[in-house]
Amino acid sequence: MNADGAATSGRLINLLIPGGGLILIGSELLGVLIAILFTMTACFALIATLLLPDDVSPTWRGLGIGVAIGTYLGAQIRYAQTVRYRSALADDEQRRSALRDARRALLESRVEDAWMALQPLLSRAEDDLVLAYRVAQVLTARGDGFAALVAWRCVRRLDRHHIYRQEVRENERALADQSGVIGDVNLPGPFDS
Repeated sequence: MNADGAATSGRLINLLIPGGGLILIGSELLGVLIAILFTMTACFALIATLLLPDDVSPTWRGLGIGVAIGTYLGAQIRYAQTVRYRSALADDEQRRSALRDARRALLESRVEDAWMALQPLLSRAEDDLVLAYRVAQVLTARGDGFAALVAWRCVRRLDRHHIYRQEVRENERALADQSGVIGDVNLPGPFDS
């Protein structure tokens, strides 16, 4: 089962059994605690409302119903937060791994391997300085003049603190001279879809 299938089935299970979806995606302790709390409060609310309405005060009955509903809604919110958090962690790990692999491949002069490592992340490079920098390095090493020039200009745009200023200037100048481009011409680049 892929990650989307697990998230969908976990969501359905969490709707039917609050806390069950959390258990399915690996938050066992929290899922069990939510399931126990929901079960206890829902049972109390049912008993107080249907079986013993005259023996339980309306305040306690309302409290039981309120806590059961709150636990149910809390379980759904917590499930969504947990899935979103884990997805962000997975995306960050994919980014770190791709950048690490690309850097290692560049250091070992395996330019095509570096390019392949960055492929899954190219759509994010327009907004990610480190990723744009690595893409620009790889494209320069590959000899893709126009694409590398666009990538270095993207690095310049993202580099608000001028971390890569000197390297950007040198590469832009060399690539512009090499390809005959003058000024800030909008060129199709590696980030265009």
